[in-house]
Amino acid sequence: MPLIPLATVKKHLRVDHDDDDEIIAVYQLAAENIVTEYVDRPLYEQGATIPAQDEPGYDAAALIVPPSAVAAILLLVGDMYEVREPDAKLAGDAVLPRSVRALLAQWRIWRSVDCANVTAQT
Repeated sequence: MPLIPLATVKKHLRVDHDDDDEIIAVYQLAAENIVTEYVDRPLYEQGATIPAQDEPGYDAAALIVPPSAVAAILLLVGDMYEVREPDAKLAGDAVLPRSVRALLAQWRIWRSVDCANVTAQT
């Protein structure tokens, strides 16, 4: 289930027709996946019920999608919708835009790595 209603995404994009609904939905799901992976926690749409501690799917870090994450998703969808082809000059650049990182920083879970237990890959 999408975290944001399609109507909200279309309003952000200033799209008032249904011709691009399918591609907008693809971009929306991609953006939601990017944001969920970046914050490293499950996100639920507004009005959803997060599973309780004794229920399947429980995750203490889960939260209802905050407005700043909604804004980050909308910015990513807008970028995907406007820029349909990758820029060859930016090939390999996987850094999220600064505005998106700023919106998500407060919700991101920062995990530490135990360097003593990491083995070198050769």
